[in-house]
Amino acid sequence: MNTYIKLAWRNLWRNKRRTMITTASIVFSVFFASLMRSVQEGSYDSMIDNMVKFYSGYLQVQDTAYWEEKTLENTIEYDSSLTQKISQINDVLLVTSRLESFALSAFKENSKPVFVMGISPGKEDRIIKLSEKTKKGKFLSEKDDGALIAEGLSRFLKINVGDTLVMISQGYHGVSAAGKFAVRGIFKHPNPEFNNNMVFLSLAKAQEFYSAYGRYTSELVMVEDHYEVDHVERAVENLLPPDKRVMTWEEMSPEMASMIEGDRAGGIVMLWILYLVIGFGIFGTVLMMVNERKREFGVISAVGMRKYKINVMLFAEIFMLGILGAIMGLILTTPVVWYFYENPLPLPQEMAEAMAEYGVEPFMYVSIRAELFIRQAVTVFVLSGIVAIIIMFNMARMDMVKALRG
Repeated sequence: MNTYIKLAWRNLWRNKRRTMITTASIVFSVFFASLMRSVQEGSYDSMIDNMVKFYSGYLQVQDTAYWEEKTLENTIEYDSSLTQKISQINDVLLVTSRLESFALSAFKENSKPVFVMGISPGKEDRIIKLSEKTKKGKFLSEKDDGALIAEGLSRFLKINVGDTLVMISQGYHGVSAAGKFAVRGIFKHPNPEFNNNMVFLSLAKAQEFYSAYGRYTSELVMVEDHYEVDHVERAVENLLPPDKRVMTWEEMSPEMASMIEGDRAGGIVMLWILYLVIGFGIFGTVLMMVNERKREFGVISAVGMRKYKINVMLFAEIFMLGILGAIMGLILTTPVVWYFYENPLPLPQEMAEAMAEYGVEPFMYVSIRAELFIRQAVTVFVLSGIVAIIIMFNMARMDMVKALRG
C-alpha cells in the first residue's frame, strides 16, 4: 500500500498545473459551501441572540400558570437555594430574576402603554450590554429609583434625561400602582416594537412599584449559545418543585423557531444544489485528468501492472486531492470568515428594514462554529470519493490496447 501512496503522490506532482486546477475546484467548493452556511447560521444566531438577550433569555423558570396567564398573581417567590443549584449546572453562565408587567406612562400631555421590566442592572448588563446601548444619560444602578426608557418611547412622549416619567398600573393582589421616576437614560433597542414601549427599572424599584416584594415573574437562565439549551433544560427540570416549570426560547417564541427551521430547510436545499454543481465540477476536472493520461495507463498496463492496481493508485491520487483541497479550502475560509465575524457588513437599506422587523440588527453576521466548516470539508471530500469510485468503474472498462495506441 505504501508503494501505491508514493506513486500516487509522485503522479500528482508530475503535472503540477493539472493538479492545481483539480485541487482549486475542490478548494473553492469548500470555500463557497462553508461561506454560505456560515452566513446562514450567523443570521440565525444573531436573530436568536437579539431575541433571547433583550426579552426571553435562553431559558426561563416560571410558575406553571404564568405563561398562559401573565399576571402578577402568577409570580413566584425568590428561592436562593434553587438559584444557586441552577447556577452550578454545566454551561450555565448566569441566572437572574425579572419582574415584568405593563403600565400607562405619561409625560405632560402625552401618554402611552408601556412594557415595564424590573431587572438586576449588573447581571442584565452582562447579558445584553445595555449600558453600551444607552445613547443618552447613564445606565441604572442596583438600587436606582429612576427609569431607563427606550428611544422610540422618549420621542413619542417628548421626554428627555432628567425629566420625570409618571406610570400607573395595577399591582400584586390588585393594589393600585402609581409612581414617578426620574429618567436616568435613554437606550436604543434593535427590535422596533420594544424600542417604542419599553421601560427598565431596577428589580427592587419594580417590586416596590407593583407591591410585589420578594417576587418575580421569571428567572432567566443564560447559557453560552442556543446549542447548549437542551441539556441545561433537562438539568433544570430535575431541580424544580411541582409548582414551577422551565421553558426554552423555542417554546416562548414558536413563530421565530418555525421561521428559522423553514428558512434553514430552504438553505439546505440550496446547499445540496450547490453540492450537485460542485460534484459535477470535480467530476469534470478529474475526468479530464484521467483522459489526458490514457496512454500512461496503457503503458503501465503493458509492462505488467494489473487494472485493479491502477485503480488503487488512481483512487489514492483522487483521495489525496480531496484531502489537499479540503484542508486548503478550510485554510482559505478561516481568515475570510473571521474578518466578517469581527467586521459585520451593513445590509442595504431595504433589506435592513426587513431584518429590523424581526428584531435583527441590520448587519450580515457569520457563524464561526468549527462544526459548520468541517462538515462542508467532509461533504466535499466525500463527493471526491464518489467521483473516484465512478472513475474507477470507468477505468475498469477501459481498453488498454486502445489506450496504449492513443
